Amino acid sequence: MTDSQLTRKRFLQLAAATPAVAAASGTASAAGAAGKTNVLIIMTDQHRRDYMTAAGNPIVPTPNIDRIAARGVRFTNAMCQYPVCAASRMSMLTGLYPHSTGTINNTDLLPWTTPTMAHHFAAQGYHTGLIGKMHFNDAHTHGFHYHLGFNDWFMYLGPKMQHYADEIANHPIGPKFFDTVNDDGSGLPELPAVWGKQSPWVGHVSRMGLASTLEPEHQFDAFVGRESSRFLERAGKEPFLLIASFLRPHPPLHPPLPWAEKYPVEKMDLPPIGDVSQYPQRVQRQIETYQKLGPERLRQHRAGYLGNLAYVDTCVGELYQSLERLDLLKNTVVIYTSDHGEMDGDHGLYQKFCLFDPSVGVPLIVSRPGTLPEGKVSHGLVELSGMLPTLADLTGVPAPKRIETRSFANLVRNPDAAGPEAVFSEYNLRAASDCYMVRTRRYKYIYNNGDIPELYDLEADPGEKVNRGGDAGLSKVRSELHDRMIAWYDPAKNPYRPKS
Repeated sequence: MTDSQLTRKRFLQLAAATPAVAAASGTASAAGAAGKTNVLIIMTDQHRRDYMTAAGNPIVPTPNIDRIAARGVRFTNAMCQYPVCAASRMSMLTGLYPHSTGTINNTDLLPWTTPTMAHHFAAQGYHTGLIGKMHFNDAHTHGFHYHLGFNDWFMYLGPKMQHYADEIANHPIGPKFFDTVNDDGSGLPELPAVWGKQSPWVGHVSRMGLASTLEPEHQFDAFVGRESSRFLERAGKEPFLLIASFLRPHPPLHPPLPWAEKYPVEKMDLPPIGDVSQYPQRVQRQIETYQKLGPERLRQHRAGYLGNLAYVDTCVGELYQSLERLDLLKNTVVIYTSDHGEMDGDHGLYQKFCLFDPSVGVPLIVSRPGTLPEGKVSHGLVELSGMLPTLADLTGVPAPKRIETRSFANLVRNPDAAGPEAVFSEYNLRAASDCYMVRTRRYKYIYNNGDIPELYDLEADPGEKVNRGGDAGLSKVRSELHDRMIAWYDPAKNPYRPKS
């Protein structure tokens, strides 16, 4: 036997010991025959949770997301654990808080040894798939058997890739995004190092208007929907866990023309800003940065964002129709969610990067017609990082070990239940101005390291317009919430903060 044969034999022995390979063996077919419940997670990126008609807001009709809500439970108080793409997604996949995963910026890598929901379900005989964006920042699939991402879409596009290059280099918000862009947050390759510090198209793109010049059927979100439907068609009798992860309404803010025309820039109104002096210095600086862009570019942001949301709703609908056509609906837990929200002008802020509800809140719908409640709304507090234990509970697979967050399956089954007393989020851990949020049904407390605290009475002030952090009459509330924060995570122990 040659050295190469020995090496290959040893490799196969090692590979066979991993959960992913074990789950891909004959065990999976037997599990499928036993009738296990499938899982389909439909994710969009940067979807503000109150921007859907199911939530009573007609700003953008979302008939397809509404159809999922009509067949499931919609949560009004779901929160991500970190309002940044990679940090939030890795927390959702692992059931760990961002300070534990170490993935807190969009350039961070999740250690390949960290178990994810893909590992967990694969070990139970599930075929696991990820189609679309997940922001891994490397070539590891982190337990998913089947993975298609931006690089696959780029190969599909071929020469049409130039259209997307134009869009990335010209989206309308953020001073750093013009002409010198390498925005992997918008979905550049999973291996940014291949491209160097700048994308190859920087300096070689044309100027364009707001609408995308790429046909709707060739957009990334159409690709995700189409390939996800293909995955479902080939699923067979084996149980599956599929994450279909769309890019929009995240930038680039260039919806295809029919959707861009629905939201003309000149008809966009900008929300009032209010008194910014009550906010910590970091937030005031953010507001100042965005306002310097001027009202025209801010209107472009809103128009592009709304058009993007309308378009991705269409793509979600096409995927959901495939689930119905293939008669998979009654044996599949369907979750619709996003990784974080979008400020869209509230308090003078845009994008995410803060702990106000429009940024840290996420849409969340859980559906399985005939088994779970339909057309219900839960006001219970939910952490997006509780997705893994929740799915384990709803599908009957063993509960995951070594996680930090709680299942919200009880709220899915009993939408009127009170739910937990508080949820937690954090942000900006690699800066001196790191901040931490404790949110109850009534109050939100934000500890800003080195700056003033924030406290909002959400019953009296749902828009978080009046910071009562210095209100002597609420000192007891503030103290109790601060103690809750310390019990969850002590900012003094933050290892990521720069040394002074």
